Amino acid sequence: MSWETIDPRTEPHWNQWLTSFDDATCFHTAGWANVLSESYGYQPCYAVLRDGERLAGIMPLMEVRSVWTGNRGVCLPFSDECAPLLNDPSRLATLIEPLRALRLQRGWKYLELRCPVERWPDAVPSKEFLTHRLVCERTDELQFRKLRDSTRRNVHKARRDGVEIVHLHSPDAVAIFYSLHCLTRQRHGVPPQPAHFFHHIQKHILEPGNGFVSLARFQNKWIAAAVFFHFGSRAFYKFGASDMNFQYVRANNLLMWEAIAHFRGQGATEFSFGRTDPDDEGLLQFKRGWGAEENTLRYYRMGMSQKAPPKREGSTGNKARLVHAVMQRMPLPVLRFVGGMIYRHLN
Repeated sequence: MSWETIDPRTEPHWNQWLTSFDDATCFHTAGWANVLSESYGYQPCYAVLRDGERLAGIMPLMEVRSVWTGNRGVCLPFSDECAPLLNDPSRLATLIEPLRALRLQRGWKYLELRCPVERWPDAVPSKEFLTHRLVCERTDELQFRKLRDSTRRNVHKARRDGVEIVHLHSPDAVAIFYSLHCLTRQRHGVPPQPAHFFHHIQKHILEPGNGFVSLARFQNKWIAAAVFFHFGSRAFYKFGASDMNFQYVRANNLLMWEAIAHFRGQGATEFSFGRTDPDDEGLLQFKRGWGAEENTLRYYRMGMSQKAPPKREGSTGNKARLVHAVMQRMPLPVLRFVGGMIYRHLN
């Protein structure tokens, strides 16, 4: 076995290598590495395990260097779930062990992995989420049967009311999404991610054909939007936004259904709804309406000196509620400035 680190941005065959792994997603691609490095200045350090000439495993890894939050290796920032790729699960230790030396060499406080590594003695659970994965059926009829009754009614309502859905890859579509994204983040009391992050997504993910923006139009107005990724046979819901003034027409339900149907028609076998905070009951109820399997996703940090219980992102404590309330009252330009300042220090 041989082990090395590679920058996928400079390896012309990287995405072709990924096709030998059934679990590969858009988050493993060179395009996503470009998005993260160009948006936030992260340095790719992707671990590659070989068995002779044969590729045996890949661990995507970004170096995050921050004067605020410290230096660490993360698999991968802003990527919800990004498990290592292995042709033999028993080789996980062979892939991970050299990362200990890399952590010390690069001066990282810890190494964060978004996959089950609880058996490692120094693996500390850090965050906990829920995921929802939907099996794509052979026909739209079979797929529609999996939906909860209320979800089916909402899809029918949006259609009856005249909501139109389009799937686009263009910069203009991303700009429409971003305007709704900013309004949605303000409503939640959270800064929007910087606009250049989505520009890089359009350039490196959407334009090459590994995703699209879905837009919902009602009475000649764009009222909802979502960003979807796909690679191989797996599709992923990444970002969503909407105008609450038009919530009554249930555009988000039709938008999601049309995306699922599109990916199923293109040969996708699995559709992921991404990660969800366990405290976000509204979003959980929405995702539970599609017949997906719900699982717990834990992040682990290796190299920490003390153990700590898993944290839930977006805690509903008094301090968090106060921060959200303040940000809800911030003008959008100020909130966008805050987002541009802080996100590169987070993951």
